[in-house]
Amino acid sequence: DFILIPEDDRWSRIDVVTISMFIDNEPGAWGEVEGWESTYHLDEPLVARAIIDKEIQNWTIDLENDGIAIAGEDAEISGISFARFELDQNSAIGAQIGQLLGMSVILLSLILLTQFRTGRDTALVLFTTILGILGTYGISGILKLTFNAAMNSIPILLLAIGVDYGIHVVARYREVLREEGERNSQDCETLRDFPKEIRVQAIRSGAILTSGALLIAIFTDMVGFLSFRFSDQKFLVDFGTVIAIGLFMIYFLSITMLPALLRLIPPAKLNLRKAANVEPGRIGYWFGSLTKRPAAVLLAALALSIPMGYAVTTLEVGFDTRDQLDDSIPVVEDFLVLFDRYDAAPAPIYVRYDSSIALFSSEGWSSISTLESTVNSTPDAADVSSIRSTLESAATNDPSIAILLSSVQSDPAVESHWTNLSTWALTNETGRELTSRYMPDSGDETVIQFSTATLDWSDTVAFEASLVENLNNAGVEGEIGVAGRPLVLAQVTEGVASAAVISTVVVAGVILLMLIGLQTAEKRDLKRGSITGVFMWIPLGAVVIWVYGLMGLLGYELNAQTVTIGALTLGLGVDYAVHYAHRYEEEREANPNGSPEEWVARTTVTTGRAMAGAAITTAGGFAVLNLSALVPLRLFGQVFLVAITLALISSLILLPVLLSMRPGEEQGKPYLNAPIQQYIHEINLPDESE
Repeated sequence: DFILIPEDDRWSRIDVVTISMFIDNEPGAWGEVEGWESTYHLDEPLVARAIIDKEIQNWTIDLENDGIAIAGEDAEISGISFARFELDQNSAIGAQIGQLLGMSVILLSLILLTQFRTGRDTALVLFTTILGILGTYGISGILKLTFNAAMNSIPILLLAIGVDYGIHVVARYREVLREEGERNSQDCETLRDFPKEIRVQAIRSGAILTSGALLIAIFTDMVGFLSFRFSDQKFLVDFGTVIAIGLFMIYFLSITMLPALLRLIPPAKLNLRKAANVEPGRIGYWFGSLTKRPAAVLLAALALSIPMGYAVTTLEVGFDTRDQLDDSIPVVEDFLVLFDRYDAAPAPIYVRYDSSIALFSSEGWSSISTLESTVNSTPDAADVSSIRSTLESAATNDPSIAILLSSVQSDPAVESHWTNLSTWALTNETGRELTSRYMPDSGDETVIQFSTATLDWSDTVAFEASLVENLNNAGVEGEIGVAGRPLVLAQVTEGVASAAVISTVVVAGVILLMLIGLQTAEKRDLKRGSITGVFMWIPLGAVVIWVYGLMGLLGYELNAQTVTIGALTLGLGVDYAVHYAHRYEEEREANPNGSPEEWVARTTVTTGRAMAGAAITTAGGFAVLNLSALVPLRLFGQVFLVAITLALISSLILLPVLLSMRPGEEQGKPYLNAPIQQYIHEINLPDESE
């Protein structure tokens, strides 16, 4: 039934031809040929690997150019190697991240200019944030942290969140300065009109009042990201560590360098009313009026949380390595073409057996048979093969193999029979063609190869656990391990899922304990401090449910980027909550005879306005991720935009209603932190309660 194609016509019927060659890129062997010091590849593994990959990339490009020279310009010839693939991919992504970061800086500059209305404050906030990012990469390099695909969003993430910190510092400094001018009836129309001493005092006061709230937010963020160190996936461990370092660097510079620069550089002649607004208007009083309708607000939040909570159960984990690739890069496109054409069958899985006895012996041969039978008996395992079954199958068509196997089967105690079989299998050309996929030249270990039809990652993880248990109970001496691409992807996916849960739970728990502890210490009242801490925590938990619920409803998946969304949402939410609650208590202290409606109105027009501005800049920073060629980065940007919006809404609507429901709230009992009051007196700024 075969049709013979004429030789002259064969090439016209072929669309892709591949020619393969193998390069030994093992660092030790490479270094020996190149004349490296014997321990160089061990002392500098990253440098050694970079040298090897670059050399292989150059060889690949030279082969491609030689092929084009031979076949002509009309032929499409591509040189593909993993080294070139990796270097080109990383180079393109690095260039893309640089472009996105530049666009983010430009967009944030425009947003900050509309908020600050001065170039000085805009430039100083961006300068300290970018300096913090550079410091982050410097420290990460010193610690020799490995950068990976999950870290592509880190520069933009740090920029967007870092600008948020700076906005709060600048906004609070301006509010304190304006309040000082109104309190003392100073004839100052612009920021520059104030005496330098007053400006310095306002900067110090604003930095102190802001640093406490920022410290809580940064601490919880760092705890959340450092919780990724519990993951068994190194890329998540390094990802969480780098972000934690970055957030601390930016926080440190925001409360030290930024106030110092604000003090050194004179402010612009910006009208006070444009610089800071402290009098509530219609919008502020509308938010305040919600405190009179707490039942309606709580019912609305509950009505939203119930379906979102159910939608969380539909959220799936997806880790597709193709999503991390930019197919606009020629070598990546060629690699994917080869992958699609030649990798249609299920990827193999291997049982690695490092025997404590000789494999070419009666006991070793029996152990291989036992392991192969164990794999065969495991549900969902298919196409099982080993060196033993392969040789037995080949013996039906090759008399020489049949003779070798017959000798060891008829008289297994004779060592020379096993030596003959071993020599043929490991040194004979025909023997190596059959056995090379199962055993190295040394013959000291072997693999059993098979495939599985399981598609879902959770099923694959369960299959691996079942197989490992069966292999451990097989009674075979030696080290046994299971490996293969399906298992690696399943384990990575499981690691992403568990990291999302662990980081979210850890951050939520730490935030709750911190809020209760800090509020109790601040108010010196365990009951009221605990109630306040819990009420501040409730909106954060609601936002996490809403964000994950919307991801489930819209079909989004948890991946290497969105796995951080829970911790980021909580960190961003606690930032808003602490700033809002702290200012609310100050307004309550300043006007003890007022009502929750008035306190909420003034808090919303001051801190709430700064929160909204910070949310806009953070959203603007992440919005540029939608222009990325990488799907995970686009999804991360979209999900975080939703998270920012929901966190802001929750802090401006749900949180003030909960604060107004505390026992004795109408009485106006002062609860402002005593040390902060004392500090305000020490820097000669009159207390608002006077």
